[in-house]
Amino acid sequence: KIFNYLKDPTLRLKEAGNAPLRVEGALFSGEHFEDIEWRNVSFINCDFVGGYEISLTQCVNVNFVGCRFSGVLSWGDTLNVRFLRCAWTGQSVMYGEAKSKNTVFEACTFVGTSSDKNNWGAVGTHGEAAFIGCKAKWFNLDGDATLTLRDCELENVICEPSNKYGGSQVLIEKCKFRGLFRMSGSGTLLQSLAIRDTQIDNLDLSSVTVKGDVVMERVKGLKMNLALASAGAVDLKEVQISGSGPKVFYLAANRCRSVLLENCKLPSNPGDEKAWIGGAEKEPAYKVRPPISQSVTLRRSRLPELDLSYLNTARLSIDNCELDRVDISNGSIGAIELLNTNFSFTLDLSNTHASSFKQTGG
Repeated sequence: KIFNYLKDPTLRLKEAGNAPLRVEGALFSGEHFEDIEWRNVSFINCDFVGGYEISLTQCVNVNFVGCRFSGVLSWGDTLNVRFLRCAWTGQSVMYGEAKSKNTVFEACTFVGTSSDKNNWGAVGTHGEAAFIGCKAKWFNLDGDATLTLRDCELENVICEPSNKYGGSQVLIEKCKFRGLFRMSGSGTLLQSLAIRDTQIDNLDLSSVTVKGDVVMERVKGLKMNLALASAGAVDLKEVQISGSGPKVFYLAANRCRSVLLENCKLPSNPGDEKAWIGGAEKEPAYKVRPPISQSVTLRRSRLPELDLSYLNTARLSIDNCELDRVDISNGSIGAIELLNTNFSFTLDLSNTHASSFKQTGG
């Protein structure tokens, strides 16, 4: 009877109405469930194995508890769907469609079988998706309209919301990301990005387009690549970077409306490339262009080795900072303000054009 109800929702509605359906300990493999809707169903300790046999139009008010998944499945639009303590393995690909809302993965695990990114699995929706208290390794986790990651532990994971769906609002809170956490790529479009109270070994946002703002608060990491294609405001507060090597910190300031670093700390290791918050374009025309960004502000921060060359901004303000060697050369800057700031060794302003210059204290 349960099998018939899952195959034929019309029969179920006729015989049982909207009464909840409980499916426990079942194996789904080889049987096709296509172009139908599952509604008000709870799957308990079930196994879903195979490729393309399950292709629903909708999943509505459905719970998956303690289930295991391996294969390629499509849930259709997922509305009020919860995956609790479920597990995905291998190169599994399972998505909800663009109208998906309130789709939550809680205390789930996602484990791929290879470090080769071409063989990673992918789970999420083309609409809303939230991952709460999950663990993942060698996997893609996606929410193409909204993506929430909270209390998650991830290792070598990709989250690249596709630009085909208009851009994702991404919120990351209280997570630990080991290895590479990548959101990079010219096809990645975000409406906004907020990261709070999170530890990230290596964050890659290169070539990402953000229509709105990027906010990071109380974030610790080894390396951070913020060479965005474009963004509104990029506000970093209490961000600490402690890695070494090339491109430890990389922020393309000319591609953002404004940049703020407040109470931040960047590393200074002998022989390392300087932390970079400069202009991304170096062609001669930069000297005659109007300002690209409104402001670049560095406040109450320890930034020993800093490259601010080729800035094109209406205002550069360095306020109550501790710096060793700073390069502000080849810039086109409306107003430069150095306020109560100490430069221990060198400050290079060669070939920079500025309309006004103010220095107090320090």
